[in-house]
Amino acid sequence: MLLETNAVLREIDDDLLDQLVAVAVNDATADEVTPPLTPGDTWSTERIEWFVSYHRSCRAGLSGPSGESTWVIVSGGDCLGCVRLKRTSRAEVLEAGIWIRRAARRSGVGLSAMTALLDKARSAGATAVYAETTAENRASQSLLRSAGFTLTMPGGRDGSDGAVEAVMALDRSGRPR
Repeated sequence: MLLETNAVLREIDDDLLDQLVAVAVNDATADEVTPPLTPGDTWSTERIEWFVSYHRSCRAGLSGPSGESTWVIVSGGDCLGCVRLKRTSRAEVLEAGIWIRRAARRSGVGLSAMTALLDKARSAGATAVYAETTAENRASQSLLRSAGFTLTMPGGRDGSDGAVEAVMALDRSGRPR
């Protein structure tokens, strides 16, 4: 698959959701994109149903009951994953998340998608964006740093608790401060 590095974020309709499910099932373990609903990291009917239900519930957007929005990452006409923004206990701070299919990782699409997501956060009135990853997920850490986030390991410098937190303050233009 030849990838363009420019990502476009598209609202999730039923067609894009079907494409996203197919990409997830064929190019990710279930643990990468769903909670551990069933033993192991393989796809099950329960996990697929959760995935579909989750993305449908996010269609109402940040002001909806879930307080969350998701978008499909599209590049060169291909569905490559998704991004999300979620309300936090602080109205001006949104939590970000990203998942990209294996075949598209390390192509520049992630940075393009994160940049577009930060624009969405700014449009929603956010003054900061927060993300979490794990100490083992070096690719996610690299993407967040490249996008301008500041990373900390709340469990200590060695990341012994496995958590890595990333924060980016946005100025009024949506650019990192």
